[in-house]
Amino acid sequence: MFKCDIIALKKALVELKVPKYSTIIIHSSLFRFGIIDGGVSAIYDLLKSVFDETYTLVMPTYTFSFSNTRDWSCLDTKSETGALTEFMRKHLPENRSINPFHSVCVVGPQKEYLLNEFSDSSFGDNSVYEKLYKLGAYNLSIGSEFIGGATFCHYAEEKLKVPYRFYKYFPGNITDKNNNKVNIDFKMYVRVIEKDFYYDNNWEVFWQDVLKKGLVNYFKFNKTAPIFLMNIKDSHDFLVENIQKDPYYVATKFKL
Repeated sequence: MFKCDIIALKKALVELKVPKYSTIIIHSSLFRFGIIDGGVSAIYDLLKSVFDETYTLVMPTYTFSFSNTRDWSCLDTKSETGALTEFMRKHLPENRSINPFHSVCVVGPQKEYLLNEFSDSSFGDNSVYEKLYKLGAYNLSIGSEFIGGATFCHYAEEKLKVPYRFYKYFPGNITDKNNNKVNIDFKMYVRVIEKDFYYDNNWEVFWQDVLKKGLVNYFKFNKTAPIFLMNIKDSHDFLVENIQKDPYYVATKFKL
């Protein structure tokens, strides 16, 4: 098993030249980087050294199992989106947003803005993803490909109320950082699944289009680990433009 060159990785992230005072949501999958001396904490420290206190860092601490468990605690429910996100959640549990599916953990100047109120929908009005759009935030993926590394795209789908999704409510036992019950039934804008057909996203077409348009900086670190950076507002606006032309631009219908 090869070892990760931490110094080279730091240089690669610095060369992305993300402007100071930016907000960055970081998706991650570390196994493609090989053996990391110092483990997950070393990667977290690396990110904090590249993106200093002028930056706001956001990490997804999603919990897809809530659809089955219907039980979620801001302080105690583990992140299901990788070791780095779980490390940040345990390190800063009070900095987690309230959403039983798409919570995030935040550190930096925009923390209060991102966490001071919440939406009953993952990508609806006042959601973290709407605020990331308004901030002109960046989407950084280290080790994850586009599918699994760009959740912000769902904001456009919900904003435009695409016809292949609908609202579904998920009542459950949800508690905030003070262990107080949150008396809201959260909802998601889920894909249509019927007995004889269903819809699934086809993000590859959008990915190829943003590459052609130059809206993404993509490369393979050490030829194994994908890294890409996108501006959320620019990419969202381009996605909206295409969905307005074709509501099924990033959706495919399949027969069962």
